[in-house]
Amino acid sequence: MSLQTVHKSSGKKQKYSELKLKRSLYRAGVPKDLAQELIAKINTRNLGKGPSTQDIHKHIYSDLRKKRPVLAAKYNLKRALSDLGPSGYPFEQFVGRLLTAKGYKATTNKIIKGRCVSHEVDVLGVKDKKHFIFECKFHNRSGYKSDVQTVLYMKARFDDIKERWEAMEGKEAKHLHKVWIVTNTSFTSEARRYAQCSGMGLMSWRSPAGHSLAELIEETGLHPITALTSLTKKQKQYIVSHDLVLCREAEKKRKVLTRAGVRGAKLERVIKEAKGICGI
Repeated sequence: MSLQTVHKSSGKKQKYSELKLKRSLYRAGVPKDLAQELIAKINTRNLGKGPSTQDIHKHIYSDLRKKRPVLAAKYNLKRALSDLGPSGYPFEQFVGRLLTAKGYKATTNKIIKGRCVSHEVDVLGVKDKKHFIFECKFHNRSGYKSDVQTVLYMKARFDDIKERWEAMEGKEAKHLHKVWIVTNTSFTSEARRYAQCSGMGLMSWRSPAGHSLAELIEETGLHPITALTSLTKKQKQYIVSHDLVLCREAEKKRKVLTRAGVRGAKLERVIKEAKGICGI
């Protein structure tokens, strides 16, 4: 019997959409015949009444990992971002690398003086003589949403820095163009309304169209190292805490992998999978 309803990570119930599942597989590069095979298997599994989207993802990922590990890693990309934790530091480094690939001069964890107080900025991006502040909000739980308090707090910090910069003259004068809040999950509707009204930018997994995290990763080829299927959770945590956050950095940072316990034939498998994910 085919599925009728599923529970989202937020706990809300929604109608099961085979089309959505198919699209997510296609986005990961899964061929149509294999996608149909995986979906048919899901439809025949005994997942109970109203399984969670996480249950479905887990089964699809497990089956795909056995057949095509590189495609499994790409399909698991959103959850791979959550594995950059538990702290938010690796996510900030990851966002900094994405911005660098897009032509920004990106500096992470920079202290900037405001009119009233100093602020630690996650990422300062400079492009075409314009300065952008990027505040990174990392969440371990996929169903968590950044709320309007987060946006209000960041707007106040942005205004304090902007006021000081606008008061500067001569060579010290700088133009602070915009503030962006970047999250690996999503925002509440109230947070989105306030940001739009106040001219702030919000970036999440699938929005805004053309500038979402998912699209930037695909465009730049900068996939997080945590997407690799051949690493344990403990190894991933060690690796990202030692500044190896991208698949394309694996070859150059073999020593970090070795210190994480990845040696011999497994090391070569990890390097091969990393290259396959980012198309090297």
